[in-house]
Amino acid sequence: MGVKISIKGNKETPEYKDAIALKEIFQSEFKNGEVNGEILIISNATLFGQEVKDIDLIALGKFEKFGKRISAKAKVQIPDGLRKVEELEKEGYKQKEYALSNRKFWVKTLPPERRSVFINNFCFVFETKKHSARDILLKGTTLLVPYRGKFKDVTTQSENQKYALKGFFEDRVNFSPYIQNFIWMRNVSWDSIQELHGNNGQFRGEHNHLPTKFSVELLFQLACIQSTPYMPFNRESGVLKGYTTFGALKARQELDLNEIDSMFDLFERVKKGAGDLSRRKVEMITKKILRGQDYAKSIGEKLIVISGRAGTGKTIKLITIACDLAINQGARSLILTYNHALVSDIHRTLALAEIPDGVDTYTVGIRTLHKFFYELYLGFEIDPNIQVRKDGKKYIKNFVSNYKKHLTTLKEYLDLELIGDKEISELMQTRHEQVGWDYLMIDEAQDWSELEKYLIFKIFGKEKVIIADGVDQLVRSQHKCNWTRALKPNIDFKKTREKKGLRQKVNLVEFLNQLADKLEINWSVDPKKELIGGKVIISTKEYSKELHDRLYKFCSECGNKAYEMMFLVPPSLVEEYEG
Repeated sequence: MGVKISIKGNKETPEYKDAIALKEIFQSEFKNGEVNGEILIISNATLFGQEVKDIDLIALGKFEKFGKRISAKAKVQIPDGLRKVEELEKEGYKQKEYALSNRKFWVKTLPPERRSVFINNFCFVFETKKHSARDILLKGTTLLVPYRGKFKDVTTQSENQKYALKGFFEDRVNFSPYIQNFIWMRNVSWDSIQELHGNNGQFRGEHNHLPTKFSVELLFQLACIQSTPYMPFNRESGVLKGYTTFGALKARQELDLNEIDSMFDLFERVKKGAGDLSRRKVEMITKKILRGQDYAKSIGEKLIVISGRAGTGKTIKLITIACDLAINQGARSLILTYNHALVSDIHRTLALAEIPDGVDTYTVGIRTLHKFFYELYLGFEIDPNIQVRKDGKKYIKNFVSNYKKHLTTLKEYLDLELIGDKEISELMQTRHEQVGWDYLMIDEAQDWSELEKYLIFKIFGKEKVIIADGVDQLVRSQHKCNWTRALKPNIDFKKTREKKGLRQKVNLVEFLNQLADKLEINWSVDPKKELIGGKVIISTKEYSKELHDRLYKFCSECGNKAYEMMFLVPPSLVEEYEG
C-alpha cells in the first residue's frame, strides 16, 4: 500500500510549489513502500474565523509502524502506586496530579540521546520564507525578516499560526491535536542556518528553522523538541521499554484526513454562498478610493479626519482606505474599534476580500482598542505584575478592570522619558505583529478618551493616524474627544466631510430627515440617489411571526443571507435559552 500523499490548494501560487517540494521530501523517505500511511498537505489555507487566517502550509499524517532513530528527549509517566515512592524519588521522578482526571502520576524527562521514535501521527504548520541568509536577522531567539525598511518578527507569526490552527480545529470539528510549527527558509542552506545560530547558547539545537532541503529525520527531530515523545513502560513491572512514541492526538482521538480535507473547502463554500450585501461590501473596500482625492496626498504627513453623521459611511471608508493603502502601496494598516461585533464582521469581510495577514507583506488588521493597548502595555514590560504561562507567554491579569490605571502609568513613563524613541522603535520590531503598523485607522474616534488619544499621538505620531469622527455618536462617554485641538487645519490635519447616507436607501434617509425635522432634532443626511428603495412599516400591533416570515422571505429573495439581516429589539422582548 505504501504512504499516500495528497496536496490541496491553489496550484497557481508559490505556496503550492512549496507543497510539492514538501511532498517530494516525504516521497523520498517512503519510496520503498515498506510503511503504510497517509499524508495530507494543504497550501494557502484560510482559517476562516481566526484572528490569524493565512497559513502557507499545513501537513497532517498518520502511519502504521513508522520509526526513526532521532536525537530527542523522552518523557516518562508512571501511574501512582505502580512502583515504590522511595525508588521513584531516588531516580528523580516528580509527582504530578491531573485535575481533570483526578489521577496522579510520577513524571520524568530523560536527557536527549539518539533513540528509536515511533511516529503514529502528526500535525505541522509551516511558514515559508524566500529571503536569502544575508537578509535574515536573529535577535535572541527571534527570527526577523525585512519588509519596507523594517524587520518583522517571523517567530511570533509562526507561533500565532499554530494557535490559530488549533482554534480552527476546535471550532469546526471539536478536534484539538498537538501542533508543531516550523519556519521553512526556502533559499537558506543548513550550513547558513547553523552559521546564523552561531554561538547562540539560547538555542542549543532547539529551534524550528528548516533549510531549503531537509530530511524527514531532521523534520521530526525538530518536532520532538516542541513535543517530547513518550517512553512507554510495562504496566505490570513498571520497567521502561526501549523506544518512544510521538503523536499529535490525545487519548481516544482519531485523525480523519477526509474530514479535514473537506473542512478546508469551507472558505470557498462561504465565498460562493456570500450574500449580496457581503459581495457589494467586498467590491467596495477593494476599490481604489485614494486616486484623485485631495486628502490622499496628506496621508503619512498629517492627521486625516473623516467626519460625518451616523450612516454616512465613515467606517466603510476607513476600511477602504486601509485596503487601498495595503493593495496599492504595500502598507500595513490596523483598524481600531471598541465594537466587538464590528471586529468579527471586518475579519470576515477582509477574509472574503482575500487580504493577506503575513508579517512581511501588506495587510489590514482589526483589533479592539483594549486589546491593542494591552499589547502596547505588555510590550513595554513596565508592569511589575506581569506573569508567565506554562507555554512561556507573558500576560497581565485583569488588564481591562484596571484599564485607566495602566494607561495612566504608561503616560507617566512617556512623560518622564523612561520610554523614549529607542524603546518605541525596539517595540515596533519585537512585537511588530501586534503594534508595528504603518497606519492606524481609528473608528468612532469621537468616543475615545483624551488619554487614549494622547498615547496614540505620543507613540505613533499623528501623521500615521486616520480617524472616523462621528458628529453626534457617543457610547463610551458623554464627552466628545477633540482630536484636532491645538492643531492647525491643512497644516497639521486634513478633514473630509461625509454627507451622503450610505447605510440606508433613499426612502429611509428621507423619512429620517423629515422625522428629525418634525421632532426639531439637529439631523440631516443627503440621500445617495443610486440606493433606490427602502420601506418603513409602522404597526400598532406586536411583531408577529407572520410579519417576520414575510420580511425574511423578501430579504432572501433580494439575494441576502440571514447574517446580513439585523433585528433590533428592546431587552424586555429578549428571551434566553440554554443548550
